[in-house]
Parts: sequence; structure tokens; C-alpha cells
Amino acid sequence: MSIMVEEQFFFPVSEATRPLFVGMNFGGAYLKIGVIDNEGRTISFFATPHHGEKEPEESMKHTAQALQEALEKTGTQLSSIAAAGYSFPSSVAPKTNLMHRPPNYPTWEGYPIVSKLAEYTGLQSITFYNNANAAAYAEYWVGASKGSHSSCLLLLDRGIGSGFIIEGREIRGFTGCGGEFGHIIVDPSPGARWCSCLQQGHLEAYCSSTAIARHTRELVETGHATSLKDRLTPEDELFTIARKVYEEAEKGDKLATHIIRECARFLGLGIVTLLHTMDPEYVLIGGEMMFGGKGSKIGNMFLSRIREEIESKSIRRMGHNLKLDFAALGAYASTIGAAGLAREEVSLFSVVEE
Repeated sequence: MSIMVEEQFFFPVSEATRPLFVGMNFGGAYLKIGVIDNEGRTISFFATPHHGEKEPEESMKHTAQALQEALEKTGTQLSSIAAAGYSFPSSVAPKTNLMHRPPNYPTWEGYPIVSKLAEYTGLQSITFYNNANAAAYAEYWVGASKGSHSSCLLLLDRGIGSGFIIEGREIRGFTGCGGEFGHIIVDPSPGARWCSCLQQGHLEAYCSSTAIARHTRELVETGHATSLKDRLTPEDELFTIARKVYEEAEKGDKLATHIIRECARFLGLGIVTLLHTMDPEYVLIGGEMMFGGKGSKIGNMFLSRIREEIESKSIRRMGHNLKLDFAALGAYASTIGAAGLAREEVSLFSVVEE
């Protein structure tokens, strides 16, 4: 009996460009597995519950079972996989590869995830990545910033995730926590909003779906005229509120439009700091809160307001040359990127050995 809840086959494995790679993404409620060829094309894609709420050992055993099923259904064998990448919404300590303070999964602290994955799956080469870094690499490899020198992906979700790719290499940082863009300070005033990390003025307190939801409720409850007053309910989840803000802005609601433009202004301020620090060729906006994305009236307004803020406050040459866009790969990004980064590791070591 299959343990998959989703299966997609895009083209026969016989038509793939070898070698083959596997990307595994632990995120939300599911483990996603993709078999990817050397050109970054997805041959097959699967999803199964990740069982992260259980002990990590149980989740790893389930991962091994799911990988075996995915390979069998794709029509390939474990020996055909040159390398695999596993992405997770946390980091590992760089020197030990032990899980380091994984949010929402306290029993995973200190777990030797890389060695355990190798033990249970039989994979000869497997590497661990943060979800955001994996997604950023996918966009750089085959997505919206394909062919670029460097690319930064900002994920606007319940928090703000970010991944930075410079000349094909991810930025991990000394402690493995590099790229905490959501905690850039954009408001140093005493009355700045509080972030989930218990500090004030961080970007995440202004531009995450959590922040948008809280700010929207505050404005509605203080009596601002808006159609949102009739849309919000006590049962609304945080992302649901952000989506309703977008929907009412599409209809022309002034407060909803103001909330989105304010979010864009603060995001632009944060990107200016990013731009002056790293000078990336691309900055991409992704995640669950894209306000309609590319082609949407509000999505285009959101991107335009971000660019306006960047160009008004950055060094002219940097701000005007920056390519700002929405991410393209959506829910597949971290899976593709984990495989792509594993491919990069294999290529790097083969060059070193030569």
C-alpha cells in the first residue's frame, strides 16, 4: 500500500540527462521527494506526511521507505542517484552536522540527521540544507534568476525566510544561521513593533503574514473605515487575514491597499541594507504572501512600491541595476534546490580531487 499522498510524473527517466539527483524537503506537514536530472528538470515528484511530530528516528525510517517507493515508481535504482540533498526549516551545526534548535521540533535537538539519513536510506552522498537556501538555489539554477551571478530569495510566510546564492554557492555563515534577513532592523524607534524573537523593530514584525494579520486587526478594531471589518472573524488564521487583505485591496479598499503599500515600504528598506551589503544581481520575493504575484494588479503594485523605496534610498548604481521579481517555482523550489545543491557539492569535490 502506497504511503504517498501526491505523485506526479513529468517525463520518462529514460529521457533524463544523467547523472540523477534526489531532493527531499521537510516542510509544513509533508516530506516532498523529487528525482531531478542533471539539467534541473523534475522527472517525478512525491509527497507523504513527514511524521515530524514523532521521534526523529521514526521520521527517518519513514523517509527511507518513501524514498524507496519514489525510486521504484520513477523506474530507477538507488545506485543511479549520484547525490541527494535534504532540506529542513532549521540548520545543523557546521562542524558536527547535529540538529541545532529546530523550531517546533524540540526532540530533534542534537540529532545526527545526516548520518542517520545515510544509514536508513543507503544513499552514499547526502547533504543537509536549510529550506530557504534550497529554494533560493532552485530559483538560481532553473527558476526566476537562472543564469545570474547572484540571487537572494525572500520568503514572506508566517516569518521571513531568506536564502542567498553567490556564484553558485549558498551562504551558511559561521554558525550555520547565515541569512536571517527577517531580523534586520527597519525601525529603531522605542515604539517599534515586537518580533517573535522578542526584539523590537525587526523586518519580520512588519512584513510577515503574522505581522500583517496583527496590524490589520489593530487598524480594524480602532475604527478605520474598511470592508475588512465585515470579512474578519475570530477564527481566521494569520495567513487567512493576509489573503483577505489582498482580496479587498483588489476590490479597491483603501485601508487594505495602505497595509500592502506599508509592507512594501518596510521590505524595500530591508532590501536596501541587503543590497549595500551583498550587491546581488537579483532579489526575488516568494512565500505564501505574494499578494497575487506576477501579473496581478496588487502584486505589481507591491513590487513597484518596493522598487520605489529601494531606488530612493540606495546607491544609485546599485538600486537601478537590481533585478527585482517574484519567485517562479513555488512549492517545488526547496525540493529542486536540495537536489541542485547536492549536485553542486559533488561537482565541487570532483574538481578538488582532480
